[in-house]
Amino acid sequence: MFLLKELSYAHYLRVFEAVCKIKDVKTKVLSKEQKQEIDNFYKKNYGKKIPYIWHNFMVNLNNKFDVRYISPRIFIKITEKLNSNLDSLIYDKNFIYNIADSANIKVPKKFFCSIKNLFFDSNNNIISREAFYKGMSNIGEVFIKPTQTFNSGYAINCKLINVTEGIDIYSKKRIKDIIEKEYNKDFIVQEKIVCHKSISDIYSKSVNTFSVYTFIWNGEMKIINKPILKIGMNDSVTDFSGIRKEGLIMAIDSQGFLSEFALCINQYKWYSSHPNTGFIFKNHKIENFQKVFEAAKKMHSYIPWLGFCKWDITIGIDGNPVILEIESPGELFPQQVLYKEGFFGEYTEELLSWLKNKK
Repeated sequence: MFLLKELSYAHYLRVFEAVCKIKDVKTKVLSKEQKQEIDNFYKKNYGKKIPYIWHNFMVNLNNKFDVRYISPRIFIKITEKLNSNLDSLIYDKNFIYNIADSANIKVPKKFFCSIKNLFFDSNNNIISREAFYKGMSNIGEVFIKPTQTFNSGYAINCKLINVTEGIDIYSKKRIKDIIEKEYNKDFIVQEKIVCHKSISDIYSKSVNTFSVYTFIWNGEMKIINKPILKIGMNDSVTDFSGIRKEGLIMAIDSQGFLSEFALCINQYKWYSSHPNTGFIFKNHKIENFQKVFEAAKKMHSYIPWLGFCKWDITIGIDGNPVILEIESPGELFPQQVLYKEGFFGEYTEELLSWLKNKK
Protein backbone atom coordinates (compact mmCIF):
# COMPACT_ATOMS: atom_id res chain seq x y z
CA MET A 1 0.00 0.00 0.00
CA PHE A 2 2.93 2.32 0.71
CA LEU A 3 4.25 1.71 -2.81
CA LEU A 4 0.84 2.35 -4.34
CA LYS A 5 0.58 5.64 -2.50
CA GLU A 6 4.04 6.70 -3.56
CA LEU A 7 3.48 5.63 -7.18
CA SER A 8 0.20 7.54 -7.30
CA TYR A 9 1.86 10.64 -5.96
CA ALA A 10 4.73 10.22 -8.41
CA HIS A 11 2.17 10.08 -11.23
CA TYR A 12 0.75 13.45 -10.22
CA LEU A 13 4.23 14.91 -10.02
CA ARG A 14 4.83 13.73 -13.60
CA VAL A 15 1.59 15.41 -14.63
CA PHE A 16 2.70 18.56 -12.84
CA GLU A 17 6.08 18.56 -14.54
CA ALA A 18 4.57 17.88 -17.97
CA VAL A 19 2.09 20.71 -17.68
CA CYS A 20 4.75 23.06 -16.35
CA LYS A 21 6.60 22.62 -19.62
CA ILE A 22 3.53 23.70 -21.54
CA LYS A 23 2.18 26.36 -19.23
CA ASP A 24 4.44 28.38 -16.96
CA VAL A 25 2.82 27.87 -13.57
CA LYS A 26 5.37 30.14 -11.95
CA THR A 27 3.84 33.20 -13.60
CA LYS A 28 1.14 33.28 -10.92
CA VAL A 29 1.82 32.84 -7.25
CA LEU A 30 -0.65 32.60 -4.43
CA SER A 31 -1.25 35.86 -2.63
CA LYS A 32 -0.48 36.30 1.05
CA GLU A 33 -4.21 36.34 1.74
CA GLN A 34 -4.81 33.11 -0.21
CA LYS A 35 -2.00 31.35 1.66
CA GLN A 36 -3.48 32.48 4.96
CA GLU A 37 -6.89 31.20 3.89
CA ILE A 38 -5.36 27.79 3.04
CA ASP A 39 -3.54 27.68 6.38
CA ASN A 40 -6.67 28.56 8.35
CA PHE A 41 -8.88 26.14 6.43
CA TYR A 42 -6.58 23.12 6.76
CA LYS A 43 -5.53 23.85 10.37
CA LYS A 44 -9.20 24.03 11.33
CA ASN A 45 -10.41 20.99 9.38
CA TYR A 46 -7.31 18.81 8.95
CA GLY A 47 -5.37 19.72 12.05
CA LYS A 48 -2.28 21.03 10.32
CA LYS A 49 -1.06 23.20 7.48
CA ILE A 50 -0.25 21.71 4.08
CA PRO A 51 2.21 22.75 1.33
CA TYR A 52 0.87 25.31 -1.14
CA ILE A 53 2.19 23.56 -4.25
CA TRP A 54 -1.07 21.84 -5.24
CA HIS A 55 -3.21 24.95 -4.79
CA ASN A 56 -0.68 26.94 -6.81
CA PHE A 57 -0.77 24.27 -9.52
CA MET A 58 -4.57 24.27 -9.73
CA VAL A 59 -4.87 28.06 -9.67
CA ASN A 60 -2.50 28.33 -12.61
CA LEU A 61 -4.39 25.67 -14.58
CA ASN A 62 -7.87 26.94 -13.77
CA ASN A 63 -7.34 30.66 -13.22
CA LYS A 64 -9.55 30.19 -10.18
CA PHE A 65 -8.75 29.86 -6.48
CA ASP A 66 -10.62 27.37 -4.31
CA VAL A 67 -9.39 26.75 -0.79
CA ARG A 68 -10.94 23.25 -0.94
CA TYR A 69 -8.62 21.92 -3.66
CA ILE A 70 -7.46 18.50 -2.48
CA SER A 71 -3.91 17.22 -3.02
CA PRO A 72 -3.26 13.65 -4.24
CA ARG A 73 -1.77 12.65 -0.86
CA ILE A 74 -4.86 13.71 1.09
CA PHE A 75 -7.18 12.24 -1.55
CA ILE A 76 -5.44 8.86 -1.17
CA LYS A 77 -5.64 9.04 2.63
CA ILE A 78 -9.38 9.77 2.55
CA THR A 79 -10.25 7.04 0.07
CA GLU A 80 -8.06 4.50 1.89
CA LYS A 81 -9.90 5.19 5.11
CA LEU A 82 -13.27 4.97 3.37
CA ASN A 83 -12.42 1.64 1.76
CA SER A 84 -11.57 -1.72 3.25
CA ASN A 85 -9.04 -4.45 2.57
CA LEU A 86 -11.47 -5.98 0.09
CA ASP A 87 -10.01 -3.74 -2.61
CA SER A 88 -7.98 -6.42 -4.39
CA LEU A 89 -11.08 -8.59 -4.76
CA ILE A 90 -13.67 -5.97 -5.63
CA TYR A 91 -11.52 -4.01 -8.07
CA ASP A 92 -10.85 -7.12 -10.12
CA LYS A 93 -12.85 -6.45 -13.27
CA ASN A 94 -14.50 -9.86 -13.04
CA PHE A 95 -16.15 -8.97 -9.75
CA ILE A 96 -18.71 -6.67 -11.32
CA TYR A 97 -20.51 -9.66 -12.82
CA ASN A 98 -21.22 -10.94 -9.31
CA ILE A 99 -23.40 -7.96 -8.44
CA ALA A 100 -24.75 -6.73 -11.78
CA ASP A 101 -27.38 -9.48 -12.06
CA SER A 102 -28.66 -8.80 -8.56
CA ALA A 103 -28.80 -5.07 -9.26
CA ASN A 104 -30.45 -5.70 -12.66
CA ILE A 105 -27.86 -3.49 -14.35
CA LYS A 106 -26.44 -4.41 -17.73
CA VAL A 107 -22.77 -5.30 -18.13
CA PRO A 108 -20.91 -6.40 -21.28
CA LYS A 109 -21.48 -10.06 -22.11
CA LYS A 110 -18.56 -12.18 -20.94
CA PHE A 111 -17.27 -14.96 -23.21
CA PHE A 112 -14.20 -16.10 -21.30
CA CYS A 113 -11.97 -14.99 -18.47
CA SER A 114 -8.81 -16.06 -16.70
CA ILE A 115 -8.37 -15.63 -12.95
CA LYS A 116 -5.05 -16.68 -11.47
CA ASN A 117 -4.43 -18.91 -14.51
CA LEU A 118 -7.80 -20.65 -14.14
CA PHE A 119 -9.91 -20.37 -17.30
CA PHE A 120 -13.70 -19.86 -17.13
CA ASP A 121 -16.45 -19.86 -19.74
CA SER A 122 -19.43 -17.49 -19.87
CA ASN A 123 -21.25 -19.54 -17.21
CA ASN A 124 -18.29 -19.44 -14.82
CA ASN A 125 -17.46 -23.09 -15.41
CA ILE A 126 -13.76 -23.90 -15.11
CA ILE A 127 -12.42 -25.07 -18.47
CA SER A 128 -9.06 -26.24 -19.72
CA ARG A 129 -6.58 -23.99 -21.48
CA GLU A 130 -7.14 -26.08 -24.63
CA ALA A 131 -10.91 -25.54 -24.43
CA PHE A 132 -10.31 -21.80 -24.04
CA TYR A 133 -8.17 -21.58 -27.17
CA LYS A 134 -10.66 -23.70 -29.09
CA GLY A 135 -13.47 -21.36 -28.07
CA MET A 136 -11.41 -18.33 -29.06
CA SER A 137 -10.37 -19.69 -32.46
CA ASN A 138 -13.44 -18.33 -34.31
CA ILE A 139 -14.95 -15.98 -31.76
CA GLY A 140 -15.04 -12.99 -34.15
CA GLU A 141 -14.82 -9.40 -32.92
CA VAL A 142 -14.46 -9.09 -29.15
CA PHE A 143 -12.84 -6.82 -26.58
CA ILE A 144 -10.04 -8.16 -24.37
CA LYS A 145 -8.49 -6.46 -21.34
CA PRO A 146 -6.55 -7.21 -18.14
CA THR A 147 -8.76 -7.52 -15.06
CA GLN A 148 -6.52 -6.36 -12.25
CA THR A 149 -6.65 -2.58 -11.97
CA PHE A 150 -2.89 -2.15 -11.68
CA ASN A 151 -2.43 -4.12 -14.92
CA SER A 152 -4.97 -2.20 -16.99
CA GLY A 153 -4.12 1.37 -16.06
CA TYR A 154 -3.82 3.81 -18.98
CA ALA A 155 -5.84 1.30 -21.07
CA ILE A 156 -2.71 -0.81 -21.61
CA ASN A 157 -3.59 -4.01 -23.51
CA CYS A 158 -7.28 -3.09 -23.71
CA LYS A 159 -8.03 -3.80 -27.35
CA LEU A 160 -10.41 -5.04 -30.00
CA ILE A 161 -9.50 -8.30 -31.69
CA ASN A 162 -11.27 -10.19 -34.46
CA VAL A 163 -10.36 -13.86 -34.47
CA THR A 164 -10.94 -16.27 -37.36
CA GLU A 165 -9.28 -19.67 -37.53
CA GLY A 166 -7.05 -18.75 -34.62
CA ILE A 167 -5.73 -15.52 -36.19
CA ASP A 168 -6.57 -11.95 -35.18
CA ILE A 169 -7.30 -10.29 -38.51
CA TYR A 170 -6.41 -6.84 -37.12
CA SER A 171 -2.88 -7.61 -35.91
CA LYS A 172 -2.29 -10.73 -38.07
CA LYS A 173 -1.13 -12.54 -34.93
CA ARG A 174 -2.15 -15.93 -33.58
CA ILE A 175 -4.58 -15.61 -30.69
CA LYS A 176 -2.38 -17.94 -28.64
CA ASP A 177 0.61 -15.66 -29.14
CA ILE A 178 -1.44 -12.59 -28.19
CA ILE A 179 -2.64 -14.19 -24.95
CA GLU A 180 0.68 -15.66 -23.89
CA LYS A 181 2.88 -12.68 -24.79
CA GLU A 182 0.64 -9.71 -23.98
CA TYR A 183 -1.55 -10.84 -21.08
CA ASN A 184 -0.88 -12.04 -17.61
CA LYS A 185 -2.93 -14.60 -15.68
CA ASP A 186 -5.88 -12.22 -15.19
CA PHE A 187 -7.91 -11.01 -18.18
CA ILE A 188 -11.41 -11.06 -19.64
CA VAL A 189 -12.91 -11.42 -23.13
CA GLN A 190 -16.12 -9.44 -23.63
CA GLU A 191 -18.54 -8.36 -26.31
CA LYS A 192 -17.95 -5.08 -28.09
CA ILE A 193 -20.31 -2.44 -26.67
CA VAL A 194 -22.07 0.02 -28.99
CA CYS A 195 -22.88 3.35 -27.36
CA HIS A 196 -26.12 5.28 -27.67
CA LYS A 197 -26.28 7.57 -30.70
CA SER A 198 -26.04 10.70 -28.54
CA ILE A 199 -22.59 9.42 -27.44
CA SER A 200 -21.28 7.73 -30.57
CA ASP A 201 -22.11 10.79 -32.69
CA ILE A 202 -19.23 12.53 -30.92
CA TYR A 203 -16.69 9.82 -31.80
CA SER A 204 -17.76 6.31 -32.72
CA LYS A 205 -14.53 4.30 -32.76
CA SER A 206 -14.26 3.99 -28.97
CA VAL A 207 -16.66 3.13 -26.18
CA ASN A 208 -16.95 6.57 -24.63
CA THR A 209 -17.64 6.35 -20.91
CA PHE A 210 -18.59 8.41 -17.88
CA SER A 211 -16.53 8.41 -14.71
CA VAL A 212 -18.88 8.64 -11.74
CA TYR A 213 -17.91 8.58 -8.07
CA THR A 214 -20.13 7.36 -5.22
CA PHE A 215 -19.39 7.21 -1.51
CA ILE A 216 -21.18 6.32 1.69
CA TRP A 217 -21.32 9.12 4.20
CA ASN A 218 -23.39 9.54 7.35
CA GLY A 219 -25.52 6.52 6.49
CA GLU A 220 -26.40 7.75 3.00
CA MET A 221 -25.26 6.98 -0.53
CA LYS A 222 -23.74 10.12 -2.02
CA ILE A 223 -22.69 11.14 -5.53
CA ILE A 224 -19.69 13.34 -6.22
CA ASN A 225 -21.52 15.61 -8.61
CA LYS A 226 -18.57 16.00 -10.97
CA PRO A 227 -19.12 13.36 -13.67
CA ILE A 228 -16.68 13.26 -16.56
CA LEU A 229 -17.22 12.08 -20.11
CA LYS A 230 -14.12 10.36 -21.57
CA ILE A 231 -13.89 10.33 -25.36
CA GLY A 232 -11.42 8.60 -27.65
CA MET A 233 -9.57 10.27 -30.50
CA ASN A 234 -7.04 9.58 -33.27
CA ASP A 235 -8.44 6.12 -34.14
CA SER A 236 -8.24 4.85 -30.55
CA VAL A 237 -10.77 2.17 -29.60
CA THR A 238 -10.47 3.10 -25.92
CA ASP A 239 -11.62 6.32 -24.31
CA PHE A 240 -8.73 6.74 -21.91
CA SER A 241 -7.29 10.22 -21.65
CA GLY A 242 -4.20 10.64 -19.54
CA ILE A 243 -0.62 11.76 -19.52
CA ARG A 244 0.43 8.68 -21.52
CA LYS A 245 -2.33 8.52 -24.09
CA GLU A 246 -4.38 10.95 -26.12
CA GLY A 247 -8.08 11.27 -25.48
CA LEU A 248 -10.53 13.91 -24.32
CA ILE A 249 -12.25 14.57 -21.00
CA MET A 250 -15.06 16.99 -20.38
CA ALA A 251 -17.56 18.04 -17.76
CA ILE A 252 -21.25 17.23 -18.06
CA ASP A 253 -24.11 18.66 -16.01
CA SER A 254 -26.78 16.66 -14.18
CA GLN A 255 -29.19 17.06 -17.12
CA GLY A 256 -26.72 15.55 -19.57
CA PHE A 257 -25.53 18.71 -21.34
CA LEU A 258 -21.86 18.79 -22.28
CA SER A 259 -19.59 21.66 -21.36
CA GLU A 260 -18.32 23.90 -24.13
CA PHE A 261 -14.74 22.60 -24.08
CA ALA A 262 -12.97 19.24 -23.74
CA LEU A 263 -9.41 18.79 -22.52
CA CYS A 264 -6.67 16.54 -23.87
CA ILE A 265 -4.49 16.11 -20.79
CA ASN A 266 -1.29 14.92 -22.42
CA GLN A 267 -1.33 17.94 -24.77
CA TYR A 268 -2.92 20.23 -22.19
CA LYS A 269 -5.02 21.56 -25.04
CA TRP A 270 -8.68 22.54 -25.00
CA TYR A 271 -11.06 21.71 -27.87
CA SER A 272 -14.51 23.12 -28.62
CA SER A 273 -15.13 20.33 -31.13
CA HIS A 274 -13.77 16.83 -31.59
CA PRO A 275 -10.43 17.05 -33.45
CA ASN A 276 -11.28 14.08 -35.71
CA THR A 277 -15.02 14.29 -36.25
CA GLY A 278 -15.57 18.04 -35.92
CA PHE A 279 -18.49 17.41 -33.56
CA ILE A 280 -19.29 20.60 -31.58
CA PHE A 281 -19.69 19.97 -27.85
CA LYS A 282 -21.62 23.04 -26.71
CA ASN A 283 -25.33 22.44 -25.96
CA HIS A 284 -25.15 18.75 -26.93
CA LYS A 285 -27.28 16.57 -24.66
CA ILE A 286 -26.58 12.95 -23.71
CA GLU A 287 -29.90 11.12 -23.59
CA ASN A 288 -30.92 9.35 -20.36
CA PHE A 289 -27.87 10.65 -18.53
CA GLN A 290 -29.67 10.68 -15.17
CA LYS A 291 -29.84 6.89 -15.37
CA VAL A 292 -26.04 6.83 -15.09
CA PHE A 293 -26.21 8.24 -11.55
CA GLU A 294 -29.02 5.86 -10.63
CA ALA A 295 -27.06 2.83 -11.89
CA ALA A 296 -23.91 3.81 -9.98
CA LYS A 297 -25.75 4.30 -6.71
CA LYS A 298 -27.67 1.05 -7.10
CA MET A 299 -24.52 -0.94 -7.85
CA HIS A 300 -22.73 0.57 -4.86
CA SER A 301 -25.62 -0.39 -2.59
CA TYR A 302 -24.73 -4.05 -3.21
CA ILE A 303 -21.17 -3.59 -1.88
CA PRO A 304 -21.55 -1.31 1.15
CA TRP A 305 -18.25 -2.64 2.57
CA LEU A 306 -16.56 -0.20 0.21
CA GLY A 307 -17.00 3.39 1.27
CA PHE A 308 -15.83 4.93 -2.00
CA CYS A 309 -16.20 3.73 -5.59
CA LYS A 310 -15.38 4.95 -9.05
CA TRP A 311 -17.60 3.63 -11.84
CA ASP A 312 -16.99 3.56 -15.58
CA ILE A 313 -20.40 3.62 -17.24
CA THR A 314 -21.73 4.18 -20.72
CA ILE A 315 -25.23 4.28 -22.19
CA GLY A 316 -26.01 1.46 -24.56
CA ILE A 317 -27.69 1.67 -27.93
CA ASP A 318 -31.04 0.98 -26.23
CA GLY A 319 -30.69 4.00 -23.93
CA ASN A 320 -29.92 2.03 -20.76
CA PRO A 321 -26.72 2.25 -18.67
CA VAL A 322 -23.99 -0.34 -19.12
CA ILE A 323 -21.54 -0.72 -16.25
CA LEU A 324 -18.08 -1.42 -17.63
CA GLU A 325 -15.91 -1.33 -14.53
CA ILE A 326 -15.65 -0.59 -10.87
CA GLU A 327 -12.25 0.92 -10.25
CA SER A 328 -9.94 1.90 -7.44
CA PRO A 329 -10.38 5.55 -6.42
CA GLY A 330 -8.59 6.77 -9.51
CA GLU A 331 -7.71 10.37 -10.22
CA LEU A 332 -8.99 13.63 -8.82
CA PHE A 333 -6.96 15.79 -11.20
CA PRO A 334 -9.52 15.82 -14.07
CA GLN A 335 -12.45 16.79 -11.86
CA GLN A 336 -10.62 19.66 -10.22
CA VAL A 337 -9.47 21.01 -13.58
CA LEU A 338 -12.78 20.63 -15.41
CA TYR A 339 -14.96 21.90 -12.57
CA LYS A 340 -12.45 24.41 -11.18
CA GLU A 341 -13.17 23.52 -7.56
CA GLY A 342 -12.21 21.00 -4.89
CA PHE A 343 -13.02 17.35 -5.61
CA PHE A 344 -15.27 16.73 -2.60
CA GLY A 345 -17.01 20.11 -2.80
CA GLU A 346 -19.49 20.63 0.04
CA TYR A 347 -18.22 17.54 1.87
CA THR A 348 -14.60 18.74 2.08
CA GLU A 349 -14.69 20.18 5.59
CA GLU A 350 -16.48 17.16 7.05
CA LEU A 351 -14.11 14.66 5.42
CA LEU A 352 -10.99 16.53 6.48
CA SER A 353 -12.22 16.72 10.07
CA TRP A 354 -13.12 13.03 9.98
CA LEU A 355 -9.68 12.18 8.60
CA LYS A 356 -8.01 14.27 11.31
CA ASN A 357 -9.81 12.27 13.99
CA LYS A 358 -8.91 8.97 12.34
CA LYS A 359 -5.17 9.50 12.84
